[in-house]
Amino acid sequence: MNIVIEPAIGERRIPALKLLFARFPLDEQEARLREALAAGEIGKLQLENLLLAHSDGMPVGAALVMHQSDGIALVWPPVVSCGATDSTLVEDLLMQEICQRIDVASARLGQCLLAPDDVAETAVLVRHGFDRATDMFFLARGITETDRNRNMSPVQGEMTRESYRPENAARFARLVEETYKGSLDCPYLSGIRTGDEAIASHKLSGQFNPDHWSLYRVDGKDAGVLLLNEHPEQDAAELVYLGVAPDARGLGLGRLMIQQGLRDAAERGRAVMFLAVDCENLYANALYGEFEFVELARRRVMLRQPGAPIRK
Repeated sequence: MNIVIEPAIGERRIPALKLLFARFPLDEQEARLREALAAGEIGKLQLENLLLAHSDGMPVGAALVMHQSDGIALVWPPVVSCGATDSTLVEDLLMQEICQRIDVASARLGQCLLAPDDVAETAVLVRHGFDRATDMFFLARGITETDRNRNMSPVQGEMTRESYRPENAARFARLVEETYKGSLDCPYLSGIRTGDEAIASHKLSGQFNPDHWSLYRVDGKDAGVLLLNEHPEQDAAELVYLGVAPDARGLGLGRLMIQQGLRDAAERGRAVMFLAVDCENLYANALYGEFEFVELARRRVMLRQPGAPIRK
């Protein structure tokens, strides 16, 4: 079986995307294809590293890697067609090319999200140097009129709040880095990316509006950040990041920020708020449970360090 791996450009893009979307319900595939092509045309979706495997002119597999500004390379693992006579070979050739592109780009991490029970895809990634980092809960709750009128919980100390602006952007970045210390939420990212890189990454999720990003000070010290982005097509607000500095933990600030985030979303007329949280962050999960967030999905985070070798 002679397999050729090539960038999916021009007329190759459609068969490659069709393969990537083949595992979705049939009634969704055509819409996903149109949306991906349109997003690629305007640069909203990176398709420069979309790969197509073909044998004797027949598409037999596809994979995708997208490089983020924070140094994380997001991987869509290989999808192999039923026409491939050696599916393992197709998977391995695509993954070898994906990993080479990650290393050439000097990405700090390769990252892939999988369903926890997806044994086959996990095995492919493990063969190519990926390891399980954690599992993530994807949570959501409806926004109600109660959120618009809710009373705020007290915080121990004098608290002020300010929105994201060019003059305080450096403080936001420093505080984000500070909140990583001792955090149970995605601790594998501690030291991997700077606060500036994290800020750049968070701006890419949904629609960024600086008025919806807040920095909290307690007794004159920068203490916490709450970053909300909009998803108008879903009538939703996303809680992109919430973090509290180590010396401000235990003051009730996290609870207050969630309350204010829900109130802000209600005032903007949003119907839903959603977020992702590390399943091992017991404190955060208990707090979100208190506010009646419910689990929509669970994903396994697989990570690859630069230059990780292929495993037998």
